Amino acid sequence: MMLQTFNLSKRFGSRQAVKDLNLSVEKGQVFGFLGPNGAGKSTTIRMLLNLIRPSSGSFELLSQNVKSSGQKIYSRIGALVEKPDFYLYLSAEKNLKILGSLSGGVDKERINAVLEIVRLQDRARENVRNYSHGMKQRLGIAQALLNQPELVILDEPTSGLDPEGIHEMRELIVSLAREQDMTVVLSSHLLHEIEQVCTHMAIIDNGSLIVQGSVEELLRKTDFYVTEISVDNPERAFNHLKTEKWVKDITLENGLLKVHVSVEKRPVLAEFLIHNHFKVFSIVPRTSLEDYYLSLLKTRHG
Repeated sequence: MMLQTFNLSKRFGSRQAVKDLNLSVEKGQVFGFLGPNGAGKSTTIRMLLNLIRPSSGSFELLSQNVKSSGQKIYSRIGALVEKPDFYLYLSAEKNLKILGSLSGGVDKERINAVLEIVRLQDRARENVRNYSHGMKQRLGIAQALLNQPELVILDEPTSGLDPEGIHEMRELIVSLAREQDMTVVLSSHLLHEIEQVCTHMAIIDNGSLIVQGSVEELLRKTDFYVTEISVDNPERAFNHLKTEKWVKDITLENGLLKVHVSVEKRPVLAEFLIHNHFKVFSIVPRTSLEDYYLSLLKTRHG
């Protein structure tokens, strides 16, 4: 087990930030730690990185109890928490050399290797002040990879990135697991991005764990699907469907209907359209991480 928590809790005065959290992350997973802002994600990560102490509970990293193994265990872990800081008037190479020296030094070959992993090798000698926000984020991950970690922990790695930067970060995270044989844990509230990156996930709300498991298994458990429909007269179909009680929600966008129905009502949807003389070009059932996530929160908060 790469990461495991046991009733991990953190209280700040009267506020319970994290409550009895039990997480399990196995080798090779890309594990998404999801939840709304203020849910306790960053507090949990800070406890795991020994930046703050738990109020109660415990955790293991790389199958070792952190209390008994001490700081040595962190030499096998890489992390990026919030916005990385660098010497702006120095190159990426020199920044990594300085940062590597703080943990015993790192050779030029390893610096070149991590810059290649994060696709900054062509800008390695350029001053960091000329880097975009996305490039600085990738350089932050390069720093986290200097010690060839087995486990990489990333706190909101796509925060503030533009769509191109998010795409690059997504590809990088996937490559860490597939090509570098690393286990990755990342927190985020960008659900669409997590769905495309993560193999497993946990959802936290108000400091408590709601659910965890593989993304594929959890999505199969959802009790409704978003069904995308293409018909000959989408406006008329929209007006017909929106009055039906078994339709939980419906939208019409760019001529495509998106209808939320329960699993057992999916056959009824097709029959309804045919009975009302619509030409049906396609009916594609889909479910997304965002749909599942929002349904869980809606159930939880009523």
